[in-house]
Amino acid sequence: MYLQKYVKEDTGKELSLILDYRTNWNSLPATIERFQKLKVYIDKALIDKESDTKFSDLQCSKIKDVIESLQPFKLAVDALSRRDSTLLTAETTRKFILEKLLTQDTMLRVELSEALRVRIKERLTVVTGILVYLQNPKN
Repeated sequence: MYLQKYVKEDTGKELSLILDYRTNWNSLPATIERFQKLKVYIDKALIDKESDTKFSDLQCSKIKDVIESLQPFKLAVDALSRRDSTLLTAETTRKFILEKLLTQDTMLRVELSEALRVRIKERLTVVTGILVYLQNPKN
């Protein structure tokens, strides 16, 4: 009630927070992005409710970092979820994620890229290497 009052007043429509679903891990970026979008209204609603809860600049900065770091994964899930996705698509997507993470200036990117490298190393097969070579023997 408190939140929607400010959201509707400013945007002309109702926008509610989105819940993250454990069964759909790709819902996390949408959840955090919506929170960031509504943060100003959330702060106002918390003041109205006379809540002691306040979000620090550091917390807001961390949220922004998480959104930025998850963006390549969000795009990757969309690409890999397509019907025409192949093993080659997965390999290209892996390279895309690692390249995007390298360009980011967040501490989280270091942890994410390392975790991704370790996990991929566990699962990478000779077949993937052969497929990539056959697709483009010059690389």
